[in-house]
Amino acid sequence: MTAFLRYCAMHRFAIPAFLIASLALISADPQPAAKTPLSEPRQRLLKGNVAEARSGFETLLADAKHGPAAAIGIANTWRQNGSYDKARTACDDAVKRFPGNADVLAARGDLLYDLGQWDAALADAEAALKIQDDHMPARWVRARILRDSGKLDEADAEMRWFVRAYSAASNADKDISDPDLLLLVGQAGAENARWHNLNRQYSFIINEVYNDALKFDPDLWQAEYLIGSMLLEKYNRPDAVEAFDKALKMNPDAAEPYVGKGLAALQRFDLKEAEEFANEALHRNKHLPAALRLKADLFVIGGELHEAEKVLKAAVAVNPRDEATLGKLAAVLTVMKRPAEAAKIEKDVSAFDTKPAVFFLELGEGLESRKLYAKAEECYAKAATLRPKLAGPSTSLGMLHLRMGREEEGRKLLDAAFVNDKFNVRVANMRKVMEHLDRYQEIKTQHYLVKFDGTTDRLLAEFVAEYLEEVHVDLKKQFNYEPEGIIPIQIFSRHEMFSGRTVGLPDLHTIGACTGRVIAMASPKAVGVLKPFNWGRVIRHELVHIFNLAQTDYQCPHWLTEGLAVKNEQMKHPFLWTQTLRDAFDENTLFDLDTITLGFVKPKSQARWTLAYCQAHHYVEYLIMRHGEESVAKILKAYADGMDNDAAIKSVCGIEKAAFEAGYKAYLEVVLVPAQGKKRDRDETLGKTLEELETALKESPDDLDIKARMADLLLKKSQNVEARKLADEVLAAKKGHPVAAVVLSRLLQQAGDVEGAQESLTAAVKANPDNAGLLLGLARVHIEGKEFEKAAAVLEKGRKVAPLDGDWLEQLARVYAAMEDTAKLTAVLDEVVAHDPDDLDSRLKLGQTLLDAGDAKKALLYATQAIQIDVTNETAQKLYVDCLEKTNGDAERMKKRFQRKE
Repeated sequence: MTAFLRYCAMHRFAIPAFLIASLALISADPQPAAKTPLSEPRQRLLKGNVAEARSGFETLLADAKHGPAAAIGIANTWRQNGSYDKARTACDDAVKRFPGNADVLAARGDLLYDLGQWDAALADAEAALKIQDDHMPARWVRARILRDSGKLDEADAEMRWFVRAYSAASNADKDISDPDLLLLVGQAGAENARWHNLNRQYSFIINEVYNDALKFDPDLWQAEYLIGSMLLEKYNRPDAVEAFDKALKMNPDAAEPYVGKGLAALQRFDLKEAEEFANEALHRNKHLPAALRLKADLFVIGGELHEAEKVLKAAVAVNPRDEATLGKLAAVLTVMKRPAEAAKIEKDVSAFDTKPAVFFLELGEGLESRKLYAKAEECYAKAATLRPKLAGPSTSLGMLHLRMGREEEGRKLLDAAFVNDKFNVRVANMRKVMEHLDRYQEIKTQHYLVKFDGTTDRLLAEFVAEYLEEVHVDLKKQFNYEPEGIIPIQIFSRHEMFSGRTVGLPDLHTIGACTGRVIAMASPKAVGVLKPFNWGRVIRHELVHIFNLAQTDYQCPHWLTEGLAVKNEQMKHPFLWTQTLRDAFDENTLFDLDTITLGFVKPKSQARWTLAYCQAHHYVEYLIMRHGEESVAKILKAYADGMDNDAAIKSVCGIEKAAFEAGYKAYLEVVLVPAQGKKRDRDETLGKTLEELETALKESPDDLDIKARMADLLLKKSQNVEARKLADEVLAAKKGHPVAAVVLSRLLQQAGDVEGAQESLTAAVKANPDNAGLLLGLARVHIEGKEFEKAAAVLEKGRKVAPLDGDWLEQLARVYAAMEDTAKLTAVLDEVVAHDPDDLDSRLKLGQTLLDAGDAKKALLYATQAIQIDVTNETAQKLYVDCLEKTNGDAERMKKRFQRKE
């Protein structure tokens, strides 16, 4: 993903040369160009009305003065939507119609360059330059071909020519006024800035060159697109997206800005949005290589390598010399274990580019995305050697070193890259993170180096360091393996710094991550973390990834390492997880081993993301249940040997993957029996908006379920009169309707009629004895009336018949606490904390209750979990020390630790 952005920085964030005109002169204050017969069709083209534009250009073909530009315009109407064959025909016709016209020759050369036909493109450019030596579009064609074929010194001279031509015109008070030529000046100037570390030129190009182009032609969406592209290249995502949006406001049918927005979404790991933008771009131009590459990136992230191969080959068919596309394709083929095909691509690229740094940079990025780190490192190093002036390869290599914990090497590379590219936000962020880490203190254990903010997290770090070694012993035994060397563990006191360490950007929405050989974690009390979380669970989860990835040379599939990580959290699934699994099972929308990766990296919803983790854990549990504990080590070894899912399952389980999947599904059916309760009817009205329900009611005016749900929503909006009217209508037609009865009971409670509310719900429960909503509503009415025994009976029934469809445990905890029934309260709280790893209050209550009852050993378990949520909580500290004293633990050392002044 990021390699495409770096590719743009070093290769070709170019756009077709639209409506190239002759050089004009203007005053120092740019004004829109004077109207000509070409103005109207040009404007229509810029706004995306290609058919109207084409028609307008066609009427001017016979015009001696405007015919050549009109012919170019016709070709560009075909180019805009990807009809490249028709664009080529239009260009050929133009060359025949207007022989010896430099603009027409350069326009065809520009098209041929984009189609990878360099010899023909260069011939057209040279022919145009014989006619007019300072013809900018022709020089731009030649400059790119020189650059892309590895003739860097000659290409450098060509790029500088544009800068000098612009400066000379300005110094002579004859500023360039043609907006299309200013686009070329801007692109050539950006190349010159990249190659010679002229960081200030970026601002000048955006604020002067491209903005002048927009002043001359306010409809020139390409200027905004190029501005956005330069900003995105530097990871300035918000401003880049704003520029892309401006481009789309000018031309809603332009495909390129959608690609830009898709790449911006990819930067923040919003894969759903990135896919939407990729599809929008391809809808407008199904042959656009940049859009096809974006689509391929998304396929690769989701593990859909065959689909990625298809779209990349479609892009190659458009331009067989596009190194960004070829690098991605070679990476996909390498991952698919087709090295001969990948090697052929490398050989072909080397034949037309003597310094194919772009190819190796893109190949490295693709390999890194699949955790083939050693091969990726080789590619980055090769790219850096081939084109040492470019920041991209050094940046990639530096980031990779940091990912692998080789911080000294990584920092040197990033420092050097920053000198060349001071506006790169990602590099700047990572350097800030590393400088931030320089202020941190360290605790070194036998296997780990823990870095932490000594002003806020020393107490936490001491517990983490000890816990790491405890978990290490467990995992070493479990996997019969341990990673070599010291593993870096970094605890950040600011969430934005954790995010920066993980992805180089500030908005990663998680609190722990394994980046390869480094575990980064935000402190539970970190600035930017909304509430404390169980850091012990996070450490165990991420440490499993360290073991699994190292053991398999980073080839452990997502489902297996996540399943093993969840298993090692040593918690029961949250009720939401099981509910999601149940619903997917009932609806036949489960993932399988071929699709589960999509749930982790490209989920269509939060529920699908949850489902992926839940199913991964169950895959591991099924594997162990069916084939024994030893099957885990065996399958890890199979993946380390380079097997895919099919081969690994066959090797370890002795059956085909299809049989494994069938057994897994049968296993899930058994697992879900306790969670199913009574068979439930699906409520099709749940989740619909009031407006949607009103529309549905017009189509089905007698539908009681719709009316009841509308009453429920109206009550939530405090529109009680309307809610009561609808609820009464429903109950008059169907006594005991569950939703309507609950609505009526709430209305009666609000009016102070608790007895009436209870009567309404009791009658409804008789008609629907297993309805979760009614049982929960009735229990709450009993609680309000302090009828705790009745409430407990109703809640226990609800917990049995619909275990996933109500907050039974939460309510039972309230009831048993009110009843002072310690035994039942303890049992309920034990179940509560088993499903919620971050519930501090329940653990404190449970631990104290057990300690008071004389069970100090079990109380210590919950006290330890409380400390793993908030080491600074004084109640948790006291409980922990008290438990240690009762169990002959190291209470004195803990007292001193807690009493120490930070």
